[in-house]
Amino acid sequence: MRIAIIAALAAAALLPLQSSASPSVDYFEPPTTEKLVDLCAVPDGDPMVEAARGFCYGYLTGAGNYHRALKQGKDSQPLFCLPEPKMTRADAARLFVSWGRANPRHLKEAPIDGLIRFAVTTWPCK
Repeated sequence: MRIAIIAALAAAALLPLQSSASPSVDYFEPPTTEKLVDLCAVPDGDPMVEAARGFCYGYLTGAGNYHRALKQGKDSQPLFCLPEPKMTRADAARLFVSWGRANPRHLKEAPIDGLIRFAVTTWPCK
């Protein structure tokens, strides 16, 4: 019974968001860096601001955690080095949006490629 409830909750969590507001639900599987930048740039007051920011912050955090895990390996070299003290996710998202707007030539790349390109450019290791 408990497994059935957990499975039902997990399935419900995977259902697509139902909204007619912008950004549309298509943005929540961003095929390009441009779509991820758009999600991270949703302004206060937009009906989708909480969902968009949550997705943006989650995407950035997930990529950062994956990078952190990779650099723990033997003889691994980090691709980028985050500043200390750590910045907020909101600050990182604002920097990413600014970078995206200033680098339109990279907006058609896969979102993870654009995000890593941003991080390598913004926080190079010494």
